[in-house]
Amino acid sequence: MRIGAGAVCAAVVVAAVSAVSSSPMSASEGILWEKDGWRVRTLASSASAQGCQAVKAPTSAPDASGAAAWGFIGTVDGRLSVAMAEPAAERMIGKKVTITVDDWRLPPTVPRRLSRDLAVIGELPAKQMSRIAAARWLTISTTTAKARYRMTGAEAALSAVSLCANAIRAAGAKPPATPRSVNRDTKSETSPRMSAGTGFYVSASGDVLTNAHVVEGCSAIGIKGHGDTGFRAVRVRASDTKHDLALLGTLMPPINPPAVLAWRRETRLGEYISIFGFPYMGRLASAGTFSRGDIAALAGMNDNDAQFQLSAPVQPGNSGGPVVDEHGHVVGVVVGRLNPLAMVREKGDFPQNVNFAIKSAHAIPFMEAHGIAVAAAAPNAPRLSGPDVAERLRSGAVLVMCAGGLETSSR
Repeated sequence: MRIGAGAVCAAVVVAAVSAVSSSPMSASEGILWEKDGWRVRTLASSASAQGCQAVKAPTSAPDASGAAAWGFIGTVDGRLSVAMAEPAAERMIGKKVTITVDDWRLPPTVPRRLSRDLAVIGELPAKQMSRIAAARWLTISTTTAKARYRMTGAEAALSAVSLCANAIRAAGAKPPATPRSVNRDTKSETSPRMSAGTGFYVSASGDVLTNAHVVEGCSAIGIKGHGDTGFRAVRVRASDTKHDLALLGTLMPPINPPAVLAWRRETRLGEYISIFGFPYMGRLASAGTFSRGDIAALAGMNDNDAQFQLSAPVQPGNSGGPVVDEHGHVVGVVVGRLNPLAMVREKGDFPQNVNFAIKSAHAIPFMEAHGIAVAAAAPNAPRLSGPDVAERLRSGAVLVMCAGGLETSSR
């Protein structure tokens, strides 16, 4: 949604397009996601399968393993594997390898070559791979060598690999292109990539509301809520580009009942509000961040009466998140912020906390038109403490991950 030349949507790209590493498995080209030392990229074109890989260097590596890197492999046909990169990969071909996860030892396997610099150690069912990713330590050993790995961030890396492989499959087994740099003249970026935003539950069946621009052009979309161990696939049920809203339907039922927030139609100037989202994913807290402010104006950019202005800090990645009042009732959906660099060029001044949200009065009809029975705010509901509001928002919000989408720096 275009909200003015000086405004910028709050969806963050979590790709790292420039990183230096000596490991062939984690070369800088094509990095799609990076966090906690993990890097996700597509498999090399020389590989015997199409898919994606997540790689992490070892926490400790005896001389026999050198600086070996290991990781997860996800292929377009749904297979998940543990893999090792050169130089250790070459030495492991044809030898028995044992994987030990905390105190759980898997049966020995014989690695097979997947590409020139990559060997698959063990192909495992998704449930076992999830158990590996949830562990504290993983040890890969042969009769002559052993390497131990700390598993920090492994669950998120495995989820990112699965989402990336799903995106390639959805795109017809064509890997997403390496992201290009921002065109500073047009202020837009049109390279397929992985990006992140925020959404929140609006129905007991797991439907999620977010911004249309968060899921624009995605070949695969995944959501992850509080307490989820991995991403769940969703699809776009409906979209309203005029108001920048999208309704996501789950492709699999949520394990736990979703925490559905109640809604209030009206907004009042000066009222105290709170927001929750996933800004700068891969850099800030992966569990989400909570912030507070006020409704500063009852219109958005250029007197857009479908939006209101808020002073709560909004960063890239907050797009699609809920704005609630002191009772925990939704009054809006975060949509963007004033572009500070554009204002510096235009006005010579750096704006602070000039952010925007879509009014609930416009979001509610959109949801009702697509079969969502919106939960109404309870009359005479008590005011909640800050921690209680934060807990309610954390329970209802979800991280929205888009693979292969188009991200623009101004809308």
